[in-house]
Amino acid sequence: MNCSICHRPHDAKKLPFLCAVDARNRLYESRIEYTRALIQTEENRVRVDAALASEAAETQEDVDTRRIRVESLKAQEEEATDRTNRIVAQAEVLRAQIDAAREEIAAKKDALARRKSDLASVTTGTQARRARQLEEVERSCQRSKYKWNRSADTMAATRAFLCEEAARLYGLRQVKKGSTKRYEIGGVEMFDLHAMNSLSPEVISTALAHIAHILVLASHYLAIRLPAEITLPHRDYPRPTIFSLASSYKHGEVPFPGSALSSQIPVDSEQPHVPRPRSLFIDKPLPVLAKEDPSAYSSFLEGAALLAYDIAWACCSQGVWFGDKDSYEDVCNMSQNLWRLLIGDQLHRRSVEPTFPTSLTPPTGSPRDGDNGEVTNPKLTIGRWSHGTAHSYLGGAEGTEFVRNFKILSPLKVADRLKKRLSSEAPMLEWEKIEGDEIEDGFEDGVLVRGHGNGGSAGRSDLGATSIMTVRTVGTAGGFPDTGNTARGTSGWTKLKNR
Repeated sequence: MNCSICHRPHDAKKLPFLCAVDARNRLYESRIEYTRALIQTEENRVRVDAALASEAAETQEDVDTRRIRVESLKAQEEEATDRTNRIVAQAEVLRAQIDAAREEIAAKKDALARRKSDLASVTTGTQARRARQLEEVERSCQRSKYKWNRSADTMAATRAFLCEEAARLYGLRQVKKGSTKRYEIGGVEMFDLHAMNSLSPEVISTALAHIAHILVLASHYLAIRLPAEITLPHRDYPRPTIFSLASSYKHGEVPFPGSALSSQIPVDSEQPHVPRPRSLFIDKPLPVLAKEDPSAYSSFLEGAALLAYDIAWACCSQGVWFGDKDSYEDVCNMSQNLWRLLIGDQLHRRSVEPTFPTSLTPPTGSPRDGDNGEVTNPKLTIGRWSHGTAHSYLGGAEGTEFVRNFKILSPLKVADRLKKRLSSEAPMLEWEKIEGDEIEDGFEDGVLVRGHGNGGSAGRSDLGATSIMTVRTVGTAGGFPDTGNTARGTSGWTKLKNR
């Protein structure tokens, strides 16, 4: 092969390096070896890189693990540092609080020491001052109790005076005629309940109305609430009535019995019960009323019994003695009980007690302070116990115990016995009035019965033989004085009809 530069044929021995071909040929083997070395180097490099890559991967994993561990340790360290800082801060706060508490304790100790010294200086003479102050307080309490008792005495005397003056102005008086006593109110004689068969309805109604009026007025002055409520006449309520013990003071406005308003009250279970007041009046003679209207008759007797019970209860509440509380006769004696309550008991006490008690000594009947400062039981006088004052209050514990000891005969028992008594002494209603010469004919046809021959109240033995249909009864049995002049033919004889 010729040389590309000299175009000379190649001669391996003579001219080996004279041309590039020769040079290339000369260097070919070296190049091949170099190439082989490069290839080997590349292979070695690849193997080294692979080994290094695997080692680097393993190293990276270790690094990551170490990094995570380092970071965890750093976090734990930071957490511990933060906790330590917080503990240190809390310790500082506690140390500050301890210092403040020590300062406060020291201040309190100083204050206690000052207070102890002040107390030691103040307690000097305490027992003497305490005894003196206690004595002053006890003396003030005794003085207040004494003034309270004196005020109660004055109020009781005022109440008694008002009751007596009202009774005297109303015309309540006792009339003595020989050994007998009778009582008048408002110019009308107060009758015995057992004599009502022989009295006119006007006299009975007038007397009971006067008694109810003065009793309500006296209860107002005495500030007591009667057990049986009395309703006095007022607008659309022309006559007095009285309620039973169970229905008293437990109702609203109640219409007058027998009026148009009372008949218009609807009967409904949802409406509250309206109590029925007992009448204290009659429009007919009592025997006639018993025959024609038994319910009105029973209502009137119950009302009279309740009125008598009210008077007896008022006497007991004011310390007025009226006889045996369980006695039917004493409870029914309304006229004597009412006079004793309003006038008679005060006259008796004024005759016994000194007229002008000293100002230093409480009057008789007033509570006196005992050694222990308590109030002893007073002597009962009119006006002492009431429902209107805290002193001697009837609604308190002592007043309730005092009322419980009354034990008066109940109104129902009084009404039953009064009804039996009046029924047994009721006259014959079939009698008729005769006049003049008919007396002589009466001996031929029937039996003649003699009525009252003298004025005033009749004896109980004559009640069965006395009738409101007789001439004498109409003039004398009603409590009005007898003139003593009896016209001819009106001697009081009655003729019994033939049957």
